[in-house]
Amino acid sequence: MPKIILLDPLGRGASIFGHCHYLRDWSGHYNPGYVPLPPLDLMYAAAYLISNGCEAKIIEGSIKHLTHKKIIEIIEKEHPGYVFLPSTSLSLDDDKDLSLLIRKNIPYAKIIFAGPLVTHQPSLVLSDNSADFVVLGEYESPLLNITKGDYSENIAYLLGNKVICGRRSLVDLDKLPLPARQLIDNQAYRFVIFNKRNPVTTMTISRGCPYGKCEFCNSSLFALGKIRYRNIESIIEELNDIVFKYRIGEIFFKDQAFTGNRELVWKMCEYILSNNIDISWRVSTRVDLVDKELLALMHKAGCHQISFGFESYSQDALDILKKGITIGQSKQAARLAKETGMEVMGFFIFGSLRGIKVSLAELFKFISILDVDYAQFNRLEILPGAPFYGKYVSGRAMLFAEESAKRDAKYAYLKFYFRPGYLFKQLAKIKSWDDVILLTRIAFDAFLFLILPLKGSHKR
Repeated sequence: MPKIILLDPLGRGASIFGHCHYLRDWSGHYNPGYVPLPPLDLMYAAAYLISNGCEAKIIEGSIKHLTHKKIIEIIEKEHPGYVFLPSTSLSLDDDKDLSLLIRKNIPYAKIIFAGPLVTHQPSLVLSDNSADFVVLGEYESPLLNITKGDYSENIAYLLGNKVICGRRSLVDLDKLPLPARQLIDNQAYRFVIFNKRNPVTTMTISRGCPYGKCEFCNSSLFALGKIRYRNIESIIEELNDIVFKYRIGEIFFKDQAFTGNRELVWKMCEYILSNNIDISWRVSTRVDLVDKELLALMHKAGCHQISFGFESYSQDALDILKKGITIGQSKQAARLAKETGMEVMGFFIFGSLRGIKVSLAELFKFISILDVDYAQFNRLEILPGAPFYGKYVSGRAMLFAEESAKRDAKYAYLKFYFRPGYLFKQLAKIKSWDDVILLTRIAFDAFLFLILPLKGSHKR
């Protein structure tokens, strides 16, 4: 029986504790706050492997704050045939260090990398022997096929000096078992920011994006530009599993556009309400995929927070980014969400192309109109695999004011989150000593995130 260890490592980075937490999924993002999330993609992969006769174990290095040395000690005791390491653009060098330790201490184990960066450029880890294989895109079927010696789909490997990439395909969501939550410590994922209840878990009702044209987004590396939805029966089964089997208080739906299928969301909400399912949840979606009736039903069914990618107050910037939304839609979506009683999280981008510069005064005027409860500010990234990337590296476009964009983003965080009124509002949420510890860690991590440079490992 093949045995695979699935890793969710703790990252080393700019924080008061010298570490950081990465989202090792299709997004490959960095979490500036102390909010490591349950590794949903690993749970799906483990469940799929187990259902097909493999033995799988998840090592939760991120939430458990395990050093690389400790992870190696755990792997050594397991004697696996394979070690799976999802990576990100920012964590790549650190992940290679961990891979080197695995090679040294567990030489018999084959090392498998995955993630947006290596899906786009598998040679980054194959050519220097950091990995034996690279999973291209989604994890489930290629991990199983590697154990069978079949490298024809969604797998890259080195043959001599040449990188061989198999053809790409997508897994049938209806054939996936429920995520293997029995393999993780579900009670460990407790926070005091963003969420309403604890513990928190992650879930999806879809994969991919119904729009998929944003110039800065590289999600098509995994979803191949398609959107797929789960069936309502599977969603209901997982909801019951989360609430009644694992006694989890809140779900963070990690869908790129949760409301992309209005009918499916409506059915899920109706089930929650008709069966008195006691669960809090939060989602992310697009401003052009919500309406008053749907938001009202979602809130009644337990949705207390919704995230929107507003990105900019400038219609010209939105058009350049090919976001496919209008400023009017952004204002309406925020207003409708607030009217239903939901909190609103807003995502905003600093830096653009063709001379569209962000005015902090105009941005905060826009934020005031939107009345968002949380905000995330990011400089415009030229991500490998995104449409902008090809234009940037070929010289047909230029990233505008990258350094000033980073500086402005940090200033925006300070201006938004360190307002006295906002701080008092967050302090009022404290209910226990554990909340004090969690909030203190968040505050220190966030502060150092603002004053220290965030060093990426992939030099573009």
